[in-house]
Amino acid sequence: MATAATLANDVPRAIQQLQQVLGPDHVLLDEKERAFFSTDLSFRPREIAAAVIRPGSTEELAQAVGIATRAGLAVVPRGGGMSYTSGYTPDRQASVLVDMRRMRRVREINLEDMYVTVECGCTWKELWEALAPHGVRTPYWGPLSGAFATVGGAISQNSLFHGSGVHGTVAESVIGLEVVLADGSVLVTGSGAHRHSNPFWRFFGPDVTGLFTADTGAFGVKAAATLRLITNPAHTGYLSYKFETLEAMLKAQTRIAKLGIASECYGFDPYYNSGFEKQGITFEEGLSKVGQIARKGGLKGIVNAAKVAIGGKRILRDVPYSLHMTLDGLTEVVAAEHTDLAAEICAEEGGVEMANSIPVVFRGAPFGGVRTILLGSDGEIWIPVHGFFPLSKAIPAAAATERFLAERRPLMEQWGIKTSYLTCFAGPEFVIEPSFYWHDELGQFRLSLIEPEFAAKWRDIPANEARRQVALGLRDELRDLFDSLGGLHLQIGRYYPYTDIMANAPLREVIRGVKKVLDPEGLMNPGSLGLGRAD
Repeated sequence: MATAATLANDVPRAIQQLQQVLGPDHVLLDEKERAFFSTDLSFRPREIAAAVIRPGSTEELAQAVGIATRAGLAVVPRGGGMSYTSGYTPDRQASVLVDMRRMRRVREINLEDMYVTVECGCTWKELWEALAPHGVRTPYWGPLSGAFATVGGAISQNSLFHGSGVHGTVAESVIGLEVVLADGSVLVTGSGAHRHSNPFWRFFGPDVTGLFTADTGAFGVKAAATLRLITNPAHTGYLSYKFETLEAMLKAQTRIAKLGIASECYGFDPYYNSGFEKQGITFEEGLSKVGQIARKGGLKGIVNAAKVAIGGKRILRDVPYSLHMTLDGLTEVVAAEHTDLAAEICAEEGGVEMANSIPVVFRGAPFGGVRTILLGSDGEIWIPVHGFFPLSKAIPAAAATERFLAERRPLMEQWGIKTSYLTCFAGPEFVIEPSFYWHDELGQFRLSLIEPEFAAKWRDIPANEARRQVALGLRDELRDLFDSLGGLHLQIGRYYPYTDIMANAPLREVIRGVKKVLDPEGLMNPGSLGLGRAD
């Protein structure tokens, strides 16, 4: 274990070695740049890394990790920067933050064995565009932030959205990984490790691949991933329904989830609906998206684009709760049957069909900008918290969420804090994600992610530390409520409990033992998963 004295001597030497391996341009030492890359969306305390490195290959990454850890430096992997759970924020200054975005090559598209191998700094948008000409995609094919979010970051956080209604979270689409361990060695998982085979199958012996999914980078740095491919469905149905109550919407949503027919199925509450109207898909702002949909889809695209335009300026005006679905099929008959089934369920639960502009746009332009995801409609800070439940707990968990928010409504009104929530599912699992919004300083990191005109408009919003602490405290309370209801979490990072909440002592010991074997000095993203040097 490195002491303070040895670190003082070893760090400058390590940085010099990193510059020799990566080139001076790919070792960032400027304080502003280091602070920028050490920041996520969470407002949680963090240190500024001693250096930010940008490897261009697995070989460079492996050499760099070995140099850093031998000098006693922690290694913190960073993808596209979309974390709001301190997934990549250093817990010590003696850290090297790894910006993976130079490693973005699609190495192999194997249409015979139906897999793709891609470097983990590739964004989901880039991967989707590379696969589209071949008529294939991955089963899970990216989050809404996929223009920024990377393949490796999503696997580390185990994200969901596009394709999740049928295919679950991203971890379920991964069949093999190439991981750089703390000592700089390179581990290959799945059948790709077989001396005479290729990476076509995940379950060759124990599921070692699974250890590195949802690990938030605690066990190693993902250099490349192999994901399953499926034929891109040729036909899609789109539905949107409005409901008077949350319970009615969730009854429909859970029934549809059990059938496994909707690739995406997501619900909005009244505030989310109104916020979406103010900054999301309006007639004027949506014209460019309409054009994209029309250009991509030929005659069918023109029809869908017309539906979006006809949806009008206020698609969600006066809608209490809304449910939106995309239903894919390899044939038009299958897509139509699934769409009819979902429509029947929604009608039986009291839903009223409305313009389907939102799912049409989400699917037609799946990886747009992130302003409407990361900020409120008037430039408010956005911070979500979520619970991951079995379908049987969907309605009770949502009802508990609404009670919590109702009880704290006076406090939120006093401090100018607003809330919304999104519901969706990943296969037969339910997710509810409430979000808190308040006016506060956006900071350089958030401003860098939005359009220049909006950055100019909102960059002078002043900091409000007191309001921020109230909002973050409410978020913590809601996280703890979900935990008490048996909720699980994706994107664990340093925010959600993992080892502390597991009731099974042998499991805790196994996780700590794996960490000790793979990372004996506790230098690989220390603090994530609740694991640090002491573990």
